[in-house]
Amino acid sequence: MKIIISFSAMLVLFLTSTGIVRSQWQEQTSGLTTSLNSVSGVTDNIAWVCGNAGKVLRTNNGGINWINATGTGIPGTLDLYNIFALDSTTALVTGSNTTAYVFRSTNGGLSWVQVFTQSGGFLNAIWMTTPLTGVMYGDPVGARWSLWRTTNGGVNWDSTGMFVAQAGSEAGWNNSMYVSGTSVWFGTNNSRVYYSPLGGLTGTWQVQSTTQASSYAVWFNTAANGMLGGTQLMATVNGGVNWTAVTSPGSGNISGITGSASNWWFTRQATSIYRTTDNGVTFTTDYTAPAGTFTHIQKAATGSRMWAVRNNGGIASSLSTVGIDPVSTEIPNYYSLSQNYPNPFNPATEFRFTLPQSSAVTIKIYDIAGREVDVLANDVFMSAGAYEVNYSADRLSSGVYFYRITANDYAETKKMVLTK
Repeated sequence: MKIIISFSAMLVLFLTSTGIVRSQWQEQTSGLTTSLNSVSGVTDNIAWVCGNAGKVLRTNNGGINWINATGTGIPGTLDLYNIFALDSTTALVTGSNTTAYVFRSTNGGLSWVQVFTQSGGFLNAIWMTTPLTGVMYGDPVGARWSLWRTTNGGVNWDSTGMFVAQAGSEAGWNNSMYVSGTSVWFGTNNSRVYYSPLGGLTGTWQVQSTTQASSYAVWFNTAANGMLGGTQLMATVNGGVNWTAVTSPGSGNISGITGSASNWWFTRQATSIYRTTDNGVTFTTDYTAPAGTFTHIQKAATGSRMWAVRNNGGIASSLSTVGIDPVSTEIPNYYSLSQNYPNPFNPATEFRFTLPQSSAVTIKIYDIAGREVDVLANDVFMSAGAYEVNYSADRLSSGVYFYRITANDYAETKKMVLTK
């Protein structure tokens, strides 16, 4: 089922060109003004998006450039509502009008092959758990939910053993599915979420009741901790057995939820992205777009970057609240990581590192229990030289933390203390 959204305008944040990153969110140039309806983040550098009029785009460099991946094979009259990408070359996309379709590309979107069609259907989401296995769900056809699985990378789809009867006139929503291993959740317009612990096999589906008429978005950070969105957020700490209301900011239907650990981001059919770092106890406005309304948001499958799309062709991606600036082009003799200064700090601190050769660099922050709490750089390619990191821990609570850098075969960790 398609989500209808409206248009409004706000301000835009700024990304400087002097360092790696400067702002929390970056506006990117898609070259489109038509609605983008779904995004699939593969890594912090690779993402695909799809939208109306058969449009598909992809990026291999974190959104610096978006490549037209519409290619051949997808009708230009077909609106696309969900996309799932496996890497920089392989993706599956769904489109629906009076008939539902699935197209598959293995060459970066140069060409697409139709691999599925269903008369009278509307496909809402595809989720691949491995390069070969995946699940797809759509609105009911013939009084049964349209549930399918693939074991050969989406070339063929089979609904055998996946029967779930439609209750009344219920239907689903595009992008409203989350899959982890064999666990599958999908949302409806019937005050319920369907859940299967065994990949959707008949007889394993459970009905999870909610107080939201529609579940436009569903996401789980762990097998137990999840959130869904209708007009308001709801949360579960037991895999969806019970859902409780979460006081959340903004107005309008929720169009996307994503996150990791205790961090959650959600969008409404409006211009703002909201974030909580404490599992929904408190929220802040993380970003406000210059125009358009958000239709979907998703965290990269591997990495930390968030990707979000809007109904005016707009794309935004999250960036760590950190500046990484080159301080010398002289090539050092060895890798190094300095102690942060000041230490203790509140809330800003800085440290330096050196690279004797060009490297893919990852810098992460961990708490005293070893849990990842922030990512400053994730597999970012940097030239040989010396760099200074300016880090703000305004979202973290007081305590002992560790910052760790990896580059090629080098890895080093140091301790820092945040005092608020």
